[in-house]
Amino acid sequence: MIEEAAVVTRVSDGRTWIKSLQSNACSGCLQQPSCGTATLAKVLPKREFPVDCDINLQAGDHVMVEIDDSQLLLTSLLLYLVPLIFMLLGVGMAEAWLPEPFNSGYLPEVALSTLLAGFWLINRCQNLLLLHLCFKPQIVKKLGND
Repeated sequence: MIEEAAVVTRVSDGRTWIKSLQSNACSGCLQQPSCGTATLAKVLPKREFPVDCDINLQAGDHVMVEIDDSQLLLTSLLLYLVPLIFMLLGVGMAEAWLPEPFNSGYLPEVALSTLLAGFWLINRCQNLLLLHLCFKPQIVKKLGND
């Protein structure tokens, strides 16, 4: 199981909304000033997402969230392979269906646009794909507010 500390942002409609805290690995790492992941974590806002929870929680509570790590490989394959499959299918269809002067001249543009379309699709379907189909984060315990 992969564990991560999170904070409860709100509780509504039987769902608990949480937001991840900064990773413990990043805060203790000596490479943090030159690490791209740490830089992105500082710049990009962290997203909140809903989880099912049987524990009575309130906004501001710190909790421990677990994710089954057996689903991590499936999730990685889904996130990286779907855009590549879109790209390969797009290039194949363009090569088969476009007329002769265009089927070789515009293949790089078709490849890039279908790759970006695949990334866009993954981004739009992220909550459904990741949080409901691939893995379900679970709140396992309430942590003491430090």
